[in-house]
Amino acid sequence: MGSKPDKPINLDDAFKGDEALSIVRSNDEGKALTEKAYEDLVFAMRFFNERLFGGELSDCIFSFGRLRHVLGFFCPDRFENQNGELAHEISLNPAHLKARGDRDALSTLVHEMVHLWRHDHGPLNARGGKGSRGYHDKVWAAKMIEVGLMPVSFDQPGKMTGYRVSHEIIAGGQFDLDCSELLAGGFQINWHDRPHLPEPEDDPEAGDEPTPAKPKKKKDRVKFTCPDCGLNAWAKPSAKLVCGSCGLTLISQS
Repeated sequence: MGSKPDKPINLDDAFKGDEALSIVRSNDEGKALTEKAYEDLVFAMRFFNERLFGGELSDCIFSFGRLRHVLGFFCPDRFENQNGELAHEISLNPAHLKARGDRDALSTLVHEMVHLWRHDHGPLNARGGKGSRGYHDKVWAAKMIEVGLMPVSFDQPGKMTGYRVSHEIIAGGQFDLDCSELLAGGFQINWHDRPHLPEPEDDPEAGDEPTPAKPKKKKDRVKFTCPDCGLNAWAKPSAKLVCGSCGLTLISQS
């Protein structure tokens, strides 16, 4: 498991003065683009780790993934170095970073950080384990509310648990307050996917009426994808599939 990250320089004063502000937006032109793309997430995780988790979360490795309908995911012990040290993974979808705005994107980051907390620090379940991978249980939901995010289940409307669970930011909650301070200090997620290019206009040589679209056939099978390894499967839209290798719920791509 990854080691506990070094604390950023005096987070309580992180946005007081130009020197502290440079922690958020470095002007070092010598940095590689990959460093610049990830340093915002590294800083944000350190900031929220201090403010919301008392600095107890272990470090992790960030990645970007573009699976449809997946804003982000957490995968425990996903990476291993040559010395056998394990590290968790938190992946965010860069296609949503710009579209959803920094506040919502940061709330997704904290959502995944709560998964990390659940894995490393949450109590064991009745079977002596840490809960099913990809499952949002009551322990996870309680911690989400504590940090200022309200879980919203798609599997079980009106509840806060299940495999497909999003969240809403609690107005006046701890995340709302800390995130407002972070953004007011000048923080922003600088790198993200480019906006989609506009659809081409109708061919002016084709006449005044655009060619009518062919009616789509109703699908009796849809594609499901594992958010971790990318395994694909096709089944009825109502099916609930789990990846045999990763233990994660496959996400419908319909």
